[in-house]
Amino acid sequence: MLKIREIRKARGLTMKQLGDMVGALESSISFYERGLQQPDLDMLKRIADALSVSTDELLDHNQSKVSDRDSWLFHEKMRNDSDYRTLVETAEKAKPEHLRAATAVLRSLKG
Repeated sequence: MLKIREIRKARGLTMKQLGDMVGALESSISFYERGLQQPDLDMLKRIADALSVSTDELLDHNQSKVSDRDSWLFHEKMRNDSDYRTLVETAEKAKPEHLRAATAVLRSLKG
């Protein structure tokens, strides 16, 4: 998901102002922000330049792959399940070869 709206608002710009800066209609900016349309590469670069960010930041390539919900579920399991907590804490301290061996055992239990 593009971060145009978030960055545009942080810069204090309206959709019309951003559109004027990049040579696009306000409706096009709206479509990009709502994910109804994707800008072509040239437009993406112009928007990034107008907002003074990299295209990677605009595309949110540095975004964590873990969702807020996944993070919440992990923390809930860590708080409420002592076996899970022990497993995670032990894995964090394990030597790589021990972690590989433990992973192999767990995978064999899975199937």
